[in-house]
Amino acid sequence: MSSKYPLFLIFFILILGSCKSIKPENPPAPTNQDVFSAKSIINVPISIPLSLFEENLNENWNSQLFSDKALNLGSGLFADLDVNRTGKISLRALGNNSLQVKIPMNLKGDLKIEKKVFGQVLSTSIPFNENISPEISFVPEIGKNWDLVVKNLNIDNWGRSLKYNLLGFEIDLDPIVRGQLHNVLDKQLSLSNLSRLDFKNMAQETWNAFSEPYSLEFGEVQVHFYAVPTRLKVRDKVSIDQKLNLYLGIEGEMHSKVGAKPQLKPVPLPDIEDNENEDNVLDIVLPLTLRYEDLDVQLNKAISGQNIRADKNTVLIPDNLKTQQYGDKILLGMDFKAIRNEKKEVKGKIFFAGMPVFDRDSESLKFDNVEFDVKTSDFLARWGIKSKRRKIQKQIEKLAIIPLGGFLKGASSELAHQGYLETGFATFKVVNPNLVVEDITNTAETIQIFLRAKGEMDVQLKSLK
Repeated sequence: MSSKYPLFLIFFILILGSCKSIKPENPPAPTNQDVFSAKSIINVPISIPLSLFEENLNENWNSQLFSDKALNLGSGLFADLDVNRTGKISLRALGNNSLQVKIPMNLKGDLKIEKKVFGQVLSTSIPFNENISPEISFVPEIGKNWDLVVKNLNIDNWGRSLKYNLLGFEIDLDPIVRGQLHNVLDKQLSLSNLSRLDFKNMAQETWNAFSEPYSLEFGEVQVHFYAVPTRLKVRDKVSIDQKLNLYLGIEGEMHSKVGAKPQLKPVPLPDIEDNENEDNVLDIVLPLTLRYEDLDVQLNKAISGQNIRADKNTVLIPDNLKTQQYGDKILLGMDFKAIRNEKKEVKGKIFFAGMPVFDRDSESLKFDNVEFDVKTSDFLARWGIKSKRRKIQKQIEKLAIIPLGGFLKGASSELAHQGYLETGFATFKVVNPNLVVEDITNTAETIQIFLRAKGEMDVQLKSLK
């Protein structure tokens, strides 16, 4: 009999030695110090057919472009001039990001001369009535104040000469008509009359929608997500397929808060930056930040009071579970009582430390690479539980699951709802945001689950009338 004790002792020592001791009061330092970025981007291409601008131009322009009398042409020459639009304005795209507008118009008036000839005042006038179709090119650009700035405006061609001969005097109406027409075009081809597109309001509404907090239920807590936008980018580009393309980009950092909804101050629009990105991009990172006390509620529901069978004679019933950071892992510490057939009840503490991972098949948070330890004043009970640790571990692993599928579905729906934006000229909506768990990290106070949504924005233009 005595020869068996050394083998028994060796077996006993191996079991105890194979269990790594967990010390919650002295946890290992985390090795992963990288912070996952919650930087988020929305980039929306908006294509506006030039035909919409053209319709608006034809609706808004008055038939009379300008009228003036006794315009001084120099050298005793004067002109009364009425310029009226006579037909439909046409608009087309040229190269070099420029537009050309063609305006059929009528020039009507009188050329007058007052000259002293051999001491006599000679006064006469010649009426004129001419139809012309000048072609005017310009480059549209979004200005710093979000107005549509007309740059490099140039009258390329009048359609005919504006030079006249009056009693041997050559009169060129080009300079005076050009100057007047420049003034008219600068006003008429501005934001309010060219397109009725309120770019600033469009950017402000998009900016506000990106900043607005939205809330989701996670178990028994409310999680509020909100963005702090930091950059606003825009570029306009005229394409040869007769469209004005706007590329609006917003960048910011996403945050989350558990409990009361955050009271955020409006963030003013920043200065506009040039947008080099012409892709349709929705890339939102939602940092689901959970406090350990919130995690405790979820896991206590799943584990506390459950029967964990160590062997046919022993059942462990866990209770009062609490979580904390344990290096790169999360430690689940729980009280237990062991109910044993024909033996007294034993109480103690079970420690279960695992790496939080997302299981795509079950759409749930699980624990991997598990460490297990047990502490109890009953030496033999401790040895018995440790000898069954694999069996106990597997049962705890099956119970220690936090379902995320419902939350992911709700977050995806809320993103689609939040991404629906109605403006005066277009409707914006998120198209099928695909939400996945991108990363999981833990800190001394929280566990962060980073959800990434990728998709596109659909833009439906309204009438510009």
